[in-house]
Amino acid sequence: MRSFIFGSRLGHLIIDLDQTAELLRQALNFTAHIAFRDGIILFIAKNPQISYIVEKTAKECKEFAHTRSWKLGTFSNAEFEFGAVTRLPDLCIFLTTKESVTHQHIAVAHAAKMCIPTIGIVDTNCNPNLITYPVPGNDDSPCAIELYCRLFKDAIRRGKICKKLLESVDNQ
Repeated sequence: MRSFIFGSRLGHLIIDLDQTAELLRQALNFTAHIAFRDGIILFIAKNPQISYIVEKTAKECKEFAHTRSWKLGTFSNAEFEFGAVTRLPDLCIFLTTKESVTHQHIAVAHAAKMCIPTIGIVDTNCNPNLITYPVPGNDDSPCAIELYCRLFKDAIRRGKICKKLLESVDNQ
């Protein structure tokens, strides 16, 4: 995370917001493109304090959320886990990339192994190397998570609306 840190003050690391703004813009643009192409988007967060926000956002977008413990083989052995041929998500959005204070969420590595693009809100204690679109920011505050959820929800809605408009023009 060194490249995303602006400095420190009173023992707290300060994230460079210029980089955050640019990387968040790229992540939102990619999210809108996935939604435009009718891709499956999976919101992932383990923190119980924000699980309601994440699940509500996914439901409003008509997408999917996973806020519980991650089972090994969810991506890599999906047919066996679910008993049917399963389509994997086209994008995983990690609102928290940590499963606990010391461990990275195991789904980050699983998504990387399965070549599923990822967007992750990465705090100063996270490792952004396996995230396709890292967004440096605070992943601890429910207010920050609400902001990220609202931004991703708007990007998904805009992508889907653009798809509908394009289809209606093509049909005329």
